[in-house]
Amino acid sequence: MSDNHDKISNLQILGLNSLEAELYLYLAENPPQTALTLSRTLAIPRTSIYDTLARLTSKGLVTTLLRAKSTQYQAVPPSALEPLVHRMTDQLAQMTTAFAELQSQLKRRVGELKNTEVRYYQGPEGMRQMIWNCLRAKKEIVGYSVFGRVEVVGLPFQKRFVSEFSTRNLTDRVIASPTSRTLDYIFKDVKPGFHQMSFQNIRTLPQDKLFIAGDTMIYNDVYAVSYWPVSPKPAEGGQGHEVVGVEIENPDFVKHEYSIFELLWKLAKPISPKKK
Repeated sequence: MSDNHDKISNLQILGLNSLEAELYLYLAENPPQTALTLSRTLAIPRTSIYDTLARLTSKGLVTTLLRAKSTQYQAVPPSALEPLVHRMTDQLAQMTTAFAELQSQLKRRVGELKNTEVRYYQGPEGMRQMIWNCLRAKKEIVGYSVFGRVEVVGLPFQKRFVSEFSTRNLTDRVIASPTSRTLDYIFKDVKPGFHQMSFQNIRTLPQDKLFIAGDTMIYNDVYAVSYWPVSPKPAEGGQGHEVVGVEIENPDFVKHEYSIFELLWKLAKPISPKKK
């Protein structure tokens, strides 16, 4: 049974749908059959059998044998699938070329952007998208955070993000409030394989000097801020949180926010990894 499943999976990879793969496999391993016999043996409606046989015939995978009182169908050898592979290879080459051209065209379009763009996001999936978007940063991401966003986006996503962050050789600097909750997250999260930052990239300012809520990321020409209610109960996978977020894309606005961040960064205090 497992062997048949593998064969059908391979046929689907080659472009056949599940019914086409099942029918071709049966004919390939049995003598020629009539449509009626196929319908009864495989428990498939006769109309579906005829439609599927017609598609397999047009693909050159099934031939018809005219008998005295019936028409039988026979599978051609597996070597007949080779043209399908060639067509798919050609199609993949065309898609690769089209993708490269489209990417270049869209990059030029984005480079020509002059007006402000504002994008809104909602829910855990929206926050995952915002976080993943920051991987487009040219080098560094700066911002503010209450930490603990893994409770919203989920640990599997966070691990994928950290891995990709490292692969792209990105860095970030974050200012946080030294509350007990935030410090607990920092000392729990900043470790190899879990969070992309080191302690030297985190500084703190008291809440009475700078109130921080949610997550703020500043990179390229993008200012991205998201907010979620702080919950005492972790929600692994991102369930149970109402999340809202917005990205503002405007070079002058982001330049202004960068300058504010740099001033605050100089005032903020480093965190010692030896002290909790």
